[in-house]
Amino acid sequence: MNILIKNGRVIDPSQNIDGLSDILIKGRKIQGLYPQGKGPAADKIIDASGCIVIPGLVDMHT
Repeated sequence: MNILIKNGRVIDPSQNIDGLSDILIKGRKIQGLYPQGKGPAADKIIDASGCIVIPGLVDMHT
């Protein structure tokens, strides 16, 4: 199943990314990051307008 998360503010300091984007997920993996409104068709669409999307965080202190 392909999922498109659209219109979210993507923040990834390691890639110097901070802006509105669309994210394509295939299966359990991120397949692509697209400019806002340019994401491909998908089986399911999640509108993340007004939300911040960041990579998974890990608590390395526990």
